Amino acid sequence: MNVLFPQLTGVVIEAVFRIGQRVRMEVTSGAATAVCPCCETVSSRVHSRYQRRLADWPAGGQTVELDLRVRRFFCDNAHCRKKTFAEQVDGLTVRHSRRSVPLQRLLERVALALGGEAGARLTRQLQAETSPATLLRMVRRLPVPDVKAPKVLGVDEFAFRRGRTYGTILIDMETRRPVDVLPDRTADSFAAWLEQHPGVEKICRDREGSFTEGAGRALPGTPQVAEQVAPAAQPRPSGRADRGPPRRSLSSCESARVGA
Repeated sequence: MNVLFPQLTGVVIEAVFRIGQRVRMEVTSGAATAVCPCCETVSSRVHSRYQRRLADWPAGGQTVELDLRVRRFFCDNAHCRKKTFAEQVDGLTVRHSRRSVPLQRLLERVALALGGEAGARLTRQLQAETSPATLLRMVRRLPVPDVKAPKVLGVDEFAFRRGRTYGTILIDMETRRPVDVLPDRTADSFAAWLEQHPGVEKICRDREGSFTEGAGRALPGTPQVAEQVAPAAQPRPSGRADRGPPRRSLSSCESARVGA
Protein backbone atom coordinates (compact mmCIF):
# COMPACT_ATOMS: atom_id res chain seq x y z
CA MET A 1 0.00 0.00 0.00
CA ASN A 2 2.86 2.40 0.75
CA VAL A 3 4.18 1.89 -2.78
CA LEU A 4 0.92 3.16 -4.29
CA PHE A 5 0.20 5.73 -1.57
CA PRO A 6 3.55 6.97 -0.20
CA GLN A 7 1.80 9.92 1.48
CA LEU A 8 0.05 7.41 3.79
CA THR A 9 3.29 6.07 5.27
CA GLY A 10 2.70 7.91 8.54
CA VAL A 11 -0.88 6.66 9.10
CA VAL A 12 -2.61 3.35 9.79
CA ILE A 13 -5.35 2.39 7.30
CA GLU A 14 -8.27 0.91 9.23
CA ALA A 15 -10.92 0.60 6.51
CA VAL A 16 -11.36 1.18 2.77
CA PHE A 17 -14.78 1.32 1.09
CA ARG A 18 -16.32 2.74 -2.06
CA ILE A 19 -19.16 5.26 -2.32
CA GLY A 20 -20.22 5.74 -5.94
CA GLN A 21 -17.17 7.01 -7.80
CA ARG A 22 -15.32 7.82 -4.58
CA VAL A 23 -12.92 5.73 -2.56
CA ARG A 24 -12.96 6.57 1.14
CA MET A 25 -10.31 5.49 3.63
CA GLU A 26 -10.50 5.62 7.39
CA VAL A 27 -7.01 6.27 8.75
CA THR A 28 -5.36 7.20 12.04
CA SER A 29 -1.94 8.59 12.86
CA GLY A 30 0.70 5.99 13.69
CA ALA A 31 2.86 8.34 15.80
CA ALA A 32 2.89 8.07 19.57
CA THR A 33 3.87 11.70 20.10
CA ALA A 34 3.48 15.07 18.40
CA VAL A 35 5.50 18.29 18.29
CA CYS A 36 4.01 21.62 19.30
CA PRO A 37 4.12 23.96 16.27
CA CYS A 38 4.74 26.96 18.52
CA CYS A 39 7.56 25.91 20.88
CA GLU A 40 8.55 22.54 19.31
CA THR A 41 8.05 20.66 22.59
CA VAL A 42 7.35 16.94 22.16
CA SER A 43 4.14 15.83 23.84
CA SER A 44 2.47 12.46 24.44
CA ARG A 45 -0.52 13.64 26.50
CA VAL A 46 -3.72 13.44 24.45
CA HIS A 47 -6.33 16.11 25.08
CA SER A 48 -9.07 14.94 22.69
CA ARG A 49 -9.80 13.41 19.28
CA TYR A 50 -11.82 14.52 16.28
CA GLN A 51 -12.53 13.51 12.68
CA ARG A 52 -10.98 15.36 9.75
CA ARG A 53 -11.83 14.75 6.08
CA LEU A 54 -9.23 15.34 3.37
CA ALA A 55 -9.34 15.09 -0.41
CA ASP A 56 -6.34 13.04 -1.52
CA TRP A 57 -4.47 12.19 -4.71
CA PRO A 58 -6.84 10.40 -7.18
CA ALA A 59 -6.24 6.71 -7.80
CA GLY A 60 -7.49 4.46 -10.59
CA GLY A 61 -9.58 7.25 -12.10
CA GLN A 62 -11.46 7.66 -8.82
CA THR A 63 -11.67 10.44 -6.25
CA VAL A 64 -10.00 9.50 -2.96
CA GLU A 65 -11.09 10.87 0.42
CA LEU A 66 -9.46 10.33 3.78
CA ASP A 67 -11.32 10.26 7.08
CA LEU A 68 -8.41 11.02 9.39
CA ARG A 69 -8.77 10.49 13.12
CA VAL A 70 -6.81 13.41 14.58
CA ARG A 71 -5.57 13.81 18.14
CA ARG A 72 -5.21 17.08 20.01
CA PHE A 73 -2.31 17.12 22.48
CA PHE A 74 -1.49 19.13 25.58
CA CYS A 75 1.63 21.28 25.35
CA ASP A 76 3.75 20.57 28.43
CA ASN A 77 5.74 23.80 28.10
CA ALA A 78 4.33 26.16 30.73
CA HIS A 79 5.71 29.20 28.88
CA CYS A 80 4.14 28.31 25.51
CA ARG A 81 1.14 30.37 24.42
CA LYS A 82 -0.56 27.22 23.09
CA LYS A 83 -2.14 24.99 25.71
CA THR A 84 -3.26 22.39 23.19
CA PHE A 85 -2.46 21.70 19.55
CA ALA A 86 -3.58 19.33 16.79
CA GLU A 87 -1.14 16.81 15.36
CA GLN A 88 -0.06 16.95 11.71
CA VAL A 89 1.04 13.99 9.60
CA ASP A 90 4.29 14.70 7.75
CA GLY A 91 3.82 14.73 4.00
CA LEU A 92 0.04 14.44 4.28
CA THR A 93 -1.53 17.32 6.21
CA VAL A 94 -1.03 21.00 6.95
CA ARG A 95 -3.08 23.25 9.19
CA HIS A 96 -6.54 24.34 7.98
CA SER A 97 -6.23 22.51 4.65
CA ARG A 98 -8.96 20.24 3.27
CA ARG A 99 -6.57 18.67 0.76
CA SER A 100 -3.59 16.42 1.28
CA VAL A 101 -0.15 17.82 0.53
CA PRO A 102 0.32 15.75 -2.69
CA LEU A 103 -3.07 16.83 -4.06
CA GLN A 104 -2.36 20.47 -3.21
CA ARG A 105 0.94 20.35 -5.09
CA LEU A 106 -0.72 18.69 -8.08
CA LEU A 107 -3.38 21.41 -8.28
CA GLU A 108 -0.77 24.14 -7.92
CA ARG A 109 1.16 22.73 -10.88
CA VAL A 110 -2.04 22.57 -12.93
CA ALA A 111 -2.92 26.17 -12.01
CA LEU A 112 0.55 27.46 -12.90
CA ALA A 113 0.54 25.66 -16.25
CA LEU A 114 -3.03 26.29 -17.41
CA GLY A 115 -4.57 28.99 -15.25
CA GLY A 116 -8.15 29.01 -14.01
CA GLU A 117 -10.66 27.89 -16.65
CA ALA A 118 -8.43 25.44 -18.54
CA GLY A 119 -7.00 24.10 -15.29
CA ALA A 120 -10.48 23.48 -13.89
CA ARG A 121 -11.40 21.46 -16.98
CA LEU A 122 -8.29 19.30 -16.54
CA THR A 123 -8.99 18.70 -12.84
CA ARG A 124 -12.38 17.24 -13.78
CA GLN A 125 -10.61 14.70 -15.99
CA LEU A 126 -8.16 13.94 -13.18
CA GLN A 127 -11.03 13.26 -10.73
CA ALA A 128 -9.85 16.16 -8.59
CA GLU A 129 -12.45 18.74 -9.61
CA THR A 130 -11.58 22.27 -8.52
CA SER A 131 -13.12 25.61 -9.47
CA PRO A 132 -11.24 28.19 -11.56
CA ALA A 133 -11.36 30.70 -8.71
CA THR A 134 -9.78 28.22 -6.30
CA LEU A 135 -6.94 27.49 -8.72
CA LEU A 136 -6.21 31.19 -9.10
CA ARG A 137 -6.20 31.62 -5.32
CA MET A 138 -3.62 28.83 -5.10
CA VAL A 139 -1.37 30.68 -7.53
CA ARG A 140 -1.68 33.93 -5.56
CA ARG A 141 -0.75 32.16 -2.31
CA LEU A 142 2.45 30.69 -3.75
CA PRO A 143 5.64 32.43 -2.59
CA VAL A 144 7.18 34.71 -5.19
CA PRO A 145 10.60 33.33 -6.20
CA ASP A 146 13.65 35.47 -5.62
CA VAL A 147 14.46 37.64 -8.61
CA LYS A 148 17.97 37.14 -9.95
CA ALA A 149 19.21 39.82 -12.30
CA PRO A 150 20.00 38.39 -15.75
CA LYS A 151 23.17 39.28 -17.63
CA VAL A 152 21.18 40.43 -20.67
CA LEU A 153 18.03 42.28 -19.62
CA GLY A 154 15.17 43.05 -21.98
CA VAL A 155 12.82 45.91 -21.06
CA ASP A 156 9.63 47.04 -22.75
CA GLU A 157 6.37 48.73 -21.87
CA PHE A 158 2.92 47.16 -21.91
CA ALA A 159 -0.60 48.37 -21.20
CA PHE A 160 -2.55 47.45 -18.08
CA ARG A 161 -5.31 49.55 -19.64
CA ARG A 162 -4.60 50.79 -23.14
CA GLY A 163 -4.27 54.53 -23.39
CA ARG A 164 -4.40 55.03 -19.62
CA THR A 165 -2.17 52.84 -17.47
CA TYR A 166 1.16 51.36 -18.56
CA GLY A 167 3.72 49.17 -16.87
CA THR A 168 7.15 47.73 -17.63
CA ILE A 169 8.04 44.09 -18.24
CA LEU A 170 11.59 42.84 -17.68
CA ILE A 171 12.81 39.72 -19.50
CA ASP A 172 15.88 37.52 -19.29
CA MET A 173 16.99 37.57 -22.92
CA GLU A 174 19.06 34.39 -22.54
CA THR A 175 16.23 32.21 -21.22
CA ARG A 176 13.34 34.19 -22.80
CA ARG A 177 11.55 34.16 -19.44
CA PRO A 178 9.91 37.11 -17.65
CA VAL A 179 11.88 38.34 -14.65
CA ASP A 180 9.70 41.04 -13.11
CA VAL A 181 6.89 43.52 -13.76
CA LEU A 182 7.06 47.17 -12.72
CA PRO A 183 3.88 49.12 -11.94
CA ASP A 184 4.74 51.99 -14.30
CA ARG A 185 7.17 52.95 -17.06
CA THR A 186 9.07 55.75 -15.37
CA ALA A 187 12.83 56.19 -15.23
CA ASP A 188 12.76 56.22 -11.43
CA SER A 189 11.18 52.77 -11.17
CA PHE A 190 13.52 51.25 -13.75
CA ALA A 191 16.61 52.80 -12.17
CA ALA A 192 15.56 51.65 -8.69
CA TRP A 193 15.11 48.07 -9.94
CA LEU A 194 18.56 48.05 -11.56
CA GLU A 195 20.15 49.36 -8.36
CA GLN A 196 18.45 46.64 -6.29
CA HIS A 197 19.45 43.85 -8.70
CA PRO A 198 23.14 44.16 -9.62
CA GLY A 199 24.62 41.93 -12.30
CA VAL A 200 23.08 43.28 -15.52
CA GLU A 201 25.74 43.49 -18.24
CA LYS A 202 23.65 44.53 -21.24
CA ILE A 203 20.22 46.11 -21.65
CA CYS A 204 17.94 45.53 -24.63
CA ARG A 205 15.24 48.20 -24.70
CA ASP A 206 12.84 50.01 -26.96
CA ARG A 207 13.35 53.69 -27.69
CA GLU A 208 11.22 54.93 -24.80
CA GLY A 209 13.16 57.82 -23.25
CA SER A 210 12.45 56.83 -19.66
CA PHE A 211 14.24 53.49 -20.12
CA THR A 212 17.27 55.26 -21.56
CA GLU A 213 17.33 57.68 -18.66
CA GLY A 214 16.80 55.00 -16.00
CA ALA A 215 19.53 52.75 -17.37
CA GLY A 216 21.98 55.64 -17.74
CA ARG A 217 21.30 56.76 -14.19
CA ALA A 218 21.66 53.35 -12.51
CA LEU A 219 24.25 51.69 -14.78
CA PRO A 220 26.24 54.36 -16.62
CA GLY A 221 28.44 52.88 -19.30
CA THR A 222 26.46 49.64 -19.61
CA PRO A 223 25.83 48.73 -23.28
CA GLN A 224 22.28 49.49 -24.36
CA VAL A 225 20.76 47.91 -27.46
CA ALA A 226 17.69 49.62 -28.90
CA GLU A 227 15.20 47.93 -31.18
CA GLN A 228 14.66 49.41 -34.63
CA VAL A 229 11.35 51.14 -35.24
CA ALA A 230 9.95 50.99 -38.76
CA PRO A 231 9.41 54.33 -40.54
CA ALA A 232 5.91 55.66 -41.07
CA ALA A 233 3.94 53.97 -43.81
CA GLN A 234 4.05 55.70 -47.21
CA PRO A 235 1.27 55.29 -49.79
CA ARG A 236 2.09 53.36 -52.95
CA PRO A 237 0.72 54.25 -56.34
CA SER A 238 -1.61 51.28 -56.06
CA GLY A 239 -3.08 52.75 -52.87
CA ARG A 240 -1.45 50.19 -50.59
CA ALA A 241 0.85 51.34 -47.80
CA ASP A 242 4.55 50.62 -47.86
CA ARG A 243 5.23 49.52 -44.34
CA GLY A 244 8.99 49.61 -44.72
CA PRO A 245 11.36 47.14 -43.08
CA PRO A 246 9.88 45.00 -40.30
CA ARG A 247 10.29 46.12 -36.74
CA ARG A 248 12.87 44.08 -34.85
CA SER A 249 11.87 42.45 -31.61
CA LEU A 250 13.92 42.66 -28.45
CA SER A 251 15.24 39.15 -29.14
CA SER A 252 17.32 40.54 -32.00
CA CYS A 253 18.97 43.17 -29.83
CA GLU A 254 21.95 41.04 -28.92
CA SER A 255 23.52 41.52 -32.36
CA ALA A 256 23.67 45.32 -32.35
CA ARG A 257 24.69 48.08 -30.00
CA VAL A 258 23.21 51.53 -29.84
CA GLY A 259 24.43 54.22 -27.50
CA ALA A 260 22.07 55.40 -24.77
